[in-house]
Amino acid sequence: MDEVLELLEKTTKRTQKVFEDSKETASKQTAEYGQLLQAKDVTEEQKLKAYMRRMLAYDRLDRLSSQLSVLYMLQIFAFKVKVLEVSVDKIDEQLAKPGVLDKANEIEDIRKHIDALKIMMEAQYESLKEIKAKSTELPYVF
Repeated sequence: MDEVLELLEKTTKRTQKVFEDSKETASKQTAEYGQLLQAKDVTEEQKLKAYMRRMLAYDRLDRLSSQLSVLYMLQIFAFKVKVLEVSVDKIDEQLAKPGVLDKANEIEDIRKHIDALKIMMEAQYESLKEIKAKSTELPYVF
């Protein structure tokens, strides 16, 4: 789980950097495209191209922003799973110490649910890696 948290953090930092760089670039480009759209000596074709490029810049920022949101949610989810896992381990230790209560099946059920959550987190991260790898084939995805 620690590895997943670390990988998510690295991916989020990279995506945040790309987003910040893209935001600056898009801001400059959209200003230029806006000027082209308002210019009187520009052909309709040039205005249409400027409009499309401006929309593509906004769409790219929107996709990056959405990707960041998903990564942040995954980080929060992974952290909560880690906290839950540690809590269950502590409860398990406390139940084992006094010997008054035998280990309950509920603890094992909780562990199974935590393991399932971990598998889901790892699968989600692998899916993100696959999407990122295929982004060279589909440049409009990222």
